Amino acid sequence: MKRGLVFLLPLVFIALPALRYGVLRTELVAQESKAPLESAAVISAVDVKAQVPQVKGGYVGRDVCRECHAENYDLHGMHGHAHTFALASDDKVASKFAGRDFDYGDPYGRYEYEQDEDGLSVRISGESEGSFPLQYALGSGHHAITLLSLAKDAEKGTVAYEHRGSWFRDRDRLGRTPGQPLTVPESESERFGMKHVGNVMQKCIYCHTTTGTVVEQKIVGLTANVNCEKCHGPGAEHVRQAKAMKEPPPFSVGSDKWDSESEIQLCGDCHRLPEAITLKELREYPDKLARFQPVGLLRSQCFIESKGALRCTTCHNPHRTISDVSESEHTASCIKCHQPQKSSHITCPVSTTEGCIKCHMPKYDFESLGTGFHDHWIRVHPED
Repeated sequence: MKRGLVFLLPLVFIALPALRYGVLRTELVAQESKAPLESAAVISAVDVKAQVPQVKGGYVGRDVCRECHAENYDLHGMHGHAHTFALASDDKVASKFAGRDFDYGDPYGRYEYEQDEDGLSVRISGESEGSFPLQYALGSGHHAITLLSLAKDAEKGTVAYEHRGSWFRDRDRLGRTPGQPLTVPESESERFGMKHVGNVMQKCIYCHTTTGTVVEQKIVGLTANVNCEKCHGPGAEHVRQAKAMKEPPPFSVGSDKWDSESEIQLCGDCHRLPEAITLKELREYPDKLARFQPVGLLRSQCFIESKGALRCTTCHNPHRTISDVSESEHTASCIKCHQPQKSSHITCPVSTTEGCIKCHMPKYDFESLGTGFHDHWIRVHPED
């Protein structure tokens, strides 16, 4: 699915007091919620996770998957994918911001965060105008958390504001949200967040949830976090077959038709594919492209010459958090295809048993992101 970049357009001014007392007060809508809709400010993150659709659109929820896949269910619960979306008012999120301040610098100012009965909000230090509500938290917290708010815009309808301050796990610090240009804000609202519209706004929600679409100032059909059915697809038919027969056919990513191309397209839908990168970046391949693993993998001779054998899951168990995988386990994956006892295999002249990752997939640390990424363009790197 192609998703071009959306260039940000001038913002219609929205008064902060209005934002505080209604414009940004959105509602979470469960796919089959029969209770009266509640304000996002009073719904807890636990409630968000509990809003699991029951077979609507074929989705059954991860707890149903647990009945037959308990091991993967438990592993997934420790994975970052299981914690990609929450309300900013959730205590685990709000505690990282409330009572703290962060100086973004001119022309934005010093942000001061507070939590009250209306939820988490931010104001500019030394200014008397109303505070800006912060509604949603994107990111697992394994590395960082970025906040997002929805608003009504006179020109664009619904817009999203990606807050300019993020929390980073390293050193438990607040810092600038990566990827935001230091431009002069065109409105008071832009002092607090970078404005996103259309496809870019929808993609923020799409990649951090299993289901959810921005409609007006609401997230409709919300299933928070990247759960089983985000990758495997709606599971209702699979569950029906599993209950009707002893050996149901493989489902989606486990089917015979599933190949490396399908897998890379699936992972790359959120982790980026070459079509989402500029031609200049693809040609010059700056270090920052290490963030987008499918882009590097597709350039690797290991992938090209494997004839489809090498794929994301060759090295990554999608249910298991990467921090639990040892370097020796990764090296073992390399040795499967680079066996020194087979003359037809290309082996490393330096070592055939260790050092594969450090030399051929070096890690680039990004201070602005609070973490690092291994370069997935597997190759012999030129000496510094």
